[in-house]
Amino acid sequence: MSIPLGSPIKDLPGLGSTAVGDLGRLGVKTVRDLLWYAPFRYDDLSTTKPISSLRHDDVVTLRGVIKSISGRRSNNNRVHLTEAIFENETGAIKVVWFNQPYLEKTLAPGTRVTLAGQVSQKYGATSLISPVYEKTESGNNTGRIVPIYGLTGSLTQRRLRGAIKYALKAAGRLVDWLPEKILEDEDLLPLAEAISEIHFPSATEALESARERLKFEELFLHQLLFAHMKRDREKISAQVLSCPTDEIKVWVEKLPFQLTKAQRVAAWEIVKDLEKDVPMQRLLQGDVGSGKTVVAALAAFVALRAGASVAYLAPTSILAEQQQRSFLKFLSEFSPALLTSGLAKIGSESVKKKDLLAVLKTGECRLIVGTHALIEDAIEVADLGLVIIDEQHRFGVAQRHALLRRNEIAPHLLSMTATPIPRSLALTIYGDLDLSILNELPPGRQPITTELIGRAQEDKMYSKIVSEIENSRQVFVICPLIDPSDALGVLSVEETEKKLAEGPLKKFHVAKLHGRMKADEKEKIMGEFAAGKIDVLISTTVVEVGVDIPNASVMLIFGAERFGLAQLHQLRGRVGRGSAASFCFLHSTNRSPAAWQRLQAMVKTQDGFKLAEADLKLRGGGDFFGEAQSGFPEWRFASFTDSEAIKKARDWAKWVLGESSDLSDFPLVRQKVQESFERVHLE
Repeated sequence: MSIPLGSPIKDLPGLGSTAVGDLGRLGVKTVRDLLWYAPFRYDDLSTTKPISSLRHDDVVTLRGVIKSISGRRSNNNRVHLTEAIFENETGAIKVVWFNQPYLEKTLAPGTRVTLAGQVSQKYGATSLISPVYEKTESGNNTGRIVPIYGLTGSLTQRRLRGAIKYALKAAGRLVDWLPEKILEDEDLLPLAEAISEIHFPSATEALESARERLKFEELFLHQLLFAHMKRDREKISAQVLSCPTDEIKVWVEKLPFQLTKAQRVAAWEIVKDLEKDVPMQRLLQGDVGSGKTVVAALAAFVALRAGASVAYLAPTSILAEQQQRSFLKFLSEFSPALLTSGLAKIGSESVKKKDLLAVLKTGECRLIVGTHALIEDAIEVADLGLVIIDEQHRFGVAQRHALLRRNEIAPHLLSMTATPIPRSLALTIYGDLDLSILNELPPGRQPITTELIGRAQEDKMYSKIVSEIENSRQVFVICPLIDPSDALGVLSVEETEKKLAEGPLKKFHVAKLHGRMKADEKEKIMGEFAAGKIDVLISTTVVEVGVDIPNASVMLIFGAERFGLAQLHQLRGRVGRGSAASFCFLHSTNRSPAAWQRLQAMVKTQDGFKLAEADLKLRGGGDFFGEAQSGFPEWRFASFTDSEAIKKARDWAKWVLGESSDLSDFPLVRQKVQESFERVHLE
């Protein structure tokens, strides 16, 4: 008997009210939700062997009879042991369970049972340790490839598998929205079969086919949503922001340095976008130190000369303060303002927040730098013509789209990221944005010597740091934590400040910086460090992005194995900005092969794009972008490393839209896209 997809999960047999509540906290409330609650891994319990041939660490399924069973306390009296003798036609084996005394009644002598688990010889005789059991020849938990789900509260694998097995009766009601041509040409499983196989695979090959089907579906929908957003954007009006070319040339010639070819190309693409009457949505991505700020400043200059206001959004207060200082150099005639949770400035003068809000509303102040709260708090900025978002991955798709819909005339949008992303990946992740890439560094950037440091190399490292400070250079020290944590075994900012100030760097001015400090305190510390009054700044990753101290020549990162390559590369980019040779020390006491391989990649190259590709290969794309696409349907099966599947999905999306630009010839596809937009509140 089938069950409706919209039925609440409380209607499923075997789930009590507590389990229903636990599933609700996981976002699983209906039968449909449960069908899409995918396993995060699988145990292959399909192998059967004769008992006489079992070896240590074998994972097997055995079918037979419980001959005897009894319980006792362990020698130290801490654990209850349930011990049984299990027998079939191939022999007998001892079975041990821990802290499950009820099994003496459940599996009484003479019970026919299927056991699945791992064989061990740790306890003398060959034993089956803590096996899963079922009183059937085959079921949900033994004798097959078994799904392992994320659990919470009272949930158990056995109970959840039972509920999902029953819910699969409704899988045939799922709408298979992919066009028939795609299913046939790509040899994809029907949706109901894919959902069934993803939960209870009949074979390894069937599981892989199910993954491929569901992966393609996610990527295909992703590409269609981006296309929908681009089309939607073309219906929205924006201010035409143009500035005479001669004025732009004069502004560029006044810069104290020459623009690179990549900067010139990107700037020209942006200038041409600003001249259109539809909103620009462009992503400017470049490696650490490639000069994104000056390109953003040029875009702001064009918008300001055209009479519009400009808002620059930074991910942290520290970066907002620094970028306002940069704009004071590049765009001083427009008196750039600053607004963060703790500071309000116009130019270099501090003002009251209410006074700054007033002049933003009237248009007396037309260039404002602040955090994302500038947009999220709906602060009024007169004639807002251009929004620049620094560190794009912290500002999601839904937020970008909502920004375009705030007024009848939408602002142009320039997004920036210092996280290098392979081009094909960027086109997938930011498919609603046009792309400009800064792939060369300005002349004069110094190479950075990167070394792995363990305890044995510390004295040599500190000797080098002392030498650099004595040569009037400055040092960044990064720690993973603010406060001490014995459990994690890594140095914190508080511990490190004490250790260095009382130890190898005691004759220098050591200070600390972290996100819990008050805004004026952080500003004071950064101001003193920028002015050269502080020799060593010990910090968390609040200095990861954009902080520019040309005199800093050393970056020391404690617990380096705890950071991803992209983040380590960002941190390393805080040095090497002046004329002196610079050094990055990656301190790690973790010598696991995986950690060592990742850190060695940092030593071998300073190319952020190569490191990005290495990061994806080494740890996958799951957490590469954090909440890169906040507001888009979550990927359950696809990964950013699925380059072939991504290309297929993009090609098929183009084909479908080429056949029917409004999707009217593909009603199920159209319905799916519309449902997805409603779910992420984009309309």
